Parts: sequence; structure tokens; C-alpha cells
Amino acid sequence: MSIYDTVLNEDYSWPEPLAELPLKLDPSMAKRLDPEYVKFFKEVLCERPDILETHKFPVAKTKSGGNVIPGQAPPVEMAETYDIEIPRKYTAAETSIPARVFVPKGEMPSEGWPCTIWYHGGGMVLGGIGTENSYCTHLAELAMCTVITVDYRLAPEYPFPAGVEDSFEALMYVMENSKKFKIDKSKLCVAGSSAGGNLAAVMTHKYASSPLSKDLPPLKFQMMIVPVIDNTATGETHVSWKDNEKTPQLPATKMLWYRKIYLPEGGDTLVDPESSPFFYTDESFKSVPPAFIAAAECDVLRSEAEAYNKKLQDNGIDSAIVIYKGVPHTAMVMNARLTQGANLVRDTINSIKTAFYG
Repeated sequence: MSIYDTVLNEDYSWPEPLAELPLKLDPSMAKRLDPEYVKFFKEVLCERPDILETHKFPVAKTKSGGNVIPGQAPPVEMAETYDIEIPRKYTAAETSIPARVFVPKGEMPSEGWPCTIWYHGGGMVLGGIGTENSYCTHLAELAMCTVITVDYRLAPEYPFPAGVEDSFEALMYVMENSKKFKIDKSKLCVAGSSAGGNLAAVMTHKYASSPLSKDLPPLKFQMMIVPVIDNTATGETHVSWKDNEKTPQLPATKMLWYRKIYLPEGGDTLVDPESSPFFYTDESFKSVPPAFIAAAECDVLRSEAEAYNKKLQDNGIDSAIVIYKGVPHTAMVMNARLTQGANLVRDTINSIKTAFYG
């Protein structure tokens, strides 16, 4: 049976036994990976099936453990960090949306701080408000902007389109309450990693086409790190899915695991632009803001990022992509151990700072 036809267990685990410890790099990847990553893998990750084989555990068990990947630089001190609850105005759900606000040190511009709305990674299944605190603090400090990270609802309890609804609700709330947050709504960026990169991309199209934004300024910028772009992707349609099928931390089987949980109905939901932003029309692409995309060479998702960048450029959008050599999907949150991870963090933050300040 093809991995694409796999049926998950009742507890949402992938029906495959855990590998024996210590875990090993697949021969197809071992010589292609950055030596710093290989060293970290042998020192730390080879004893962590909860990180490398997340998809083989019951979802509830993984969620209860937090699933924070080691290797992140420590957070930097903020002028202020506080949590809020975003009330619903445009979507029909009973709960409010938690969010965290990071305010940088320094002198605020007279118009207010520029703002980045951040959507965390985790395949629309894992992660939460604290998963990428470190990155958010570095982004706030170095790009000199307020960062608001959104704790959108997750599958399997809340499959597609719940995360999209929450993300848009949060975007509209920040735009409509900019004075409350002391931000300059003419300088607002949407950004995210992995699943969060997917949400950031979707938000640019959704916001530009929504009648709700007609009296609001356009989004200033979008930044996506190793984003999920095409939920129909296979090894036949995207070369990175074939070449990196057995890459560590996000092999093809784990990416399919996320997809099956987030999009359990399959079918048309896989090509819905709000789950796979690659399928927005050219006309929609023409309306989105400039972009920066960070992709990892040894990531199954790399080809999707490259295709999305090309589609942006083909439709006249100022978009750039950088491929970080020799690293897998999770390079961003291993920036304390990987030079390429540190480079990725620096470049992505600089792209937003340049968009805000020139």
C-alpha cells in the first residue's frame, strides 16, 4: 500500500512501529545533511522518538508533552509581554482566541510600532501560544515591531477551516483595534512557520479579497518560513517530496499524518485555496503584498515553497526565496545549534525590518 493511502489508527497515530534506539539517519539523507545537524542528531535527537517519530504516537500523548524541539536560542527580554483574548466578530464559534503580545524595547515611532501577526507551526495539529516564543522575541527586538502570536484552534478537535477562521478573526481584530495596541496599521505583516506559513499566505489572499478590509490599509508584507503550500503534493508532483521522503523530523509520512488529521475529508478540501494557497487564482495573487520565503533544502516542502515564490513573481509580486543548504524542516527552531538556522532567523527578521523601515 502506498503511504498516501495509509489509514490512521483510532488514536490518530500512524500505523507503523517505533524504530529501535538509537534512531539513525536514512542513508538517502545522511551525506546531504549539514555536518552541524548530523552532530546534533547524534548527540541529542537520536534518543528522541517523541521528536523524530511524533506521528507514531497518539495525538493526545504528544499534545500533553508540549513537543518543543530542542536547539532554540533563548528568548530576549521584551519591554512588555502580555496575553489577550480576541473576541469573535466574524466567525461563529463559542470560544475567544488566545493571543500573546510582544512589545520591543526602544523608542516607539510617533505613528506607533509596526506589527507582525505571527502564526506558529505544528501541522495544524501541534504547537501553541508558547511554541515559538523565542523567535517572536527576536523578531520583535530586531525588527523593531510589536509581535502578536495567535493561538488558533487545532485538529483533530477542530479540523479545517477552524484555524483559518481564527487566523482571519485575529488579523481583523488587530487591524480594527490598532490604537489599543499602539501599532501603525499601515505597517502590518503576516508571518509564520510551516503550518503558520500556510496561514500567513492564506491571510494575504483572504484579506485582500474581503469586503471587510475595503476601508483598511493593505497588508505591508508577508513572510513565510518552510510553509505548507500544496496539500495535494506527492513525490510525483513535487521533486522534494521524492528526494527528501525520508528526511529527519518531517519525513513524507509525518507530513501526510498532519494532512490526514487537518483535512480528514480529503477530496476537494485538499485543493481549496484556504488549505492550499497555491490554488488561488492569478487574479488573487496580483493583490497580495511583497513576500520573503525561507525554505530548507532537505525539507519535503521545499518544492512547494519554490513553486509559490514563482507564482508570486509571475503575477508581478516582489517576492524572494532563500534555500538554506543541508538543513531539514525545523532549522528555524534549532538556531542555537545550526549556523544555517541562525542565518535563517537573521534573514527572515531582516526582511520584515526592511519592509517596515526601508
